[in-house]
Amino acid sequence: MKNFRFLPLLAAFFLLPAAASAQSVCFWTDALDIVPIRIYVDEEYIGDVTAAYDSQPELDAEGTLSLDLTPVHHKLTAVDKYGRVYKQWSGHINPREGVVYYQRLNARGFHEVNRNDYAFVFLDWVPVFPLPGYYRHSRRIEDLYPLEDSGLLVGMAATAVGATAAMGVAAAKNWNVSDDRFPYVALGLGTEYFSTLRDWRNVAQMKARFGGMGGFSLLADAGLSVFPDSWHENTAFTFSFGAGIDYGGLGFAIRYKPAVGRSSDTFLAARIAYDWWVAPKFALEFHGGFGVGGYGSKGLFDYYDFPFGFGLLFAL
Repeated sequence: MKNFRFLPLLAAFFLLPAAASAQSVCFWTDALDIVPIRIYVDEEYIGDVTAAYDSQPELDAEGTLSLDLTPVHHKLTAVDKYGRVYKQWSGHINPREGVVYYQRLNARGFHEVNRNDYAFVFLDWVPVFPLPGYYRHSRRIEDLYPLEDSGLLVGMAATAVGATAAMGVAAAKNWNVSDDRFPYVALGLGTEYFSTLRDWRNVAQMKARFGGMGGFSLLADAGLSVFPDSWHENTAFTFSFGAGIDYGGLGFAIRYKPAVGRSSDTFLAARIAYDWWVAPKFALEFHGGFGVGGYGSKGLFDYYDFPFGFGLLFAL
């Protein structure tokens, strides 16, 4: 039996590294009317956020939910008191050693969902039932869910089809009309903002323009996204690619960004752009657009969005 005296020490030896590697995460909100917010990690109920703060609180502040997570992949779920699930994140986290994560849960990030998809939440808990029409009255665009509020989505699709057809006819009729600006391959820099995703993209971009006065383009970009409302580490690699139809300096294109790796946001957006060639090899590019996007591989239709931006192009 003497040999068993060392078992507690041996267990402590193996458990110590795991404890040391645990990382702190703090969930908090600035919206008092949606608390308590229930937090689930790997589909297990952990606790509630019960207070609101005007600015980021300290770790373990009263009313926040602070916990330690091992530095492996974890699934996150947050549900407000009305039973709406938080959708303005990727829904997972991979904590890193030496980093404390602070996650602000803002009110506009919660959405009504099919509760059958969240059985681990609603089998043991009945949320507060909101007053009829409470969330439907004067809803902002970021509160609309495209798969439920599909009227705007249908309008966007019809607009995209119409614009593609009109630009296609113009491009075909003017393909062989000579223009000194085209064709070209250009590199440049660009910046744009997705107002609903809160994604500020700063990228290096490429555009290959084919044809004459009428033509088509291939687009690609890569760079850095900044998410002001996300984790402490609020930057991520970003990229997108697309194709469009052009008439002169005016272009209509469709762009897509999948959610891969740490680049967890995704979007599918129509882009209306104008390239102003202020010199033979140098252009200013202005664009706006509309589309859908969200977070995670299944989040493409979580939100409507209307990106806008500008850039520089240098023809090779």
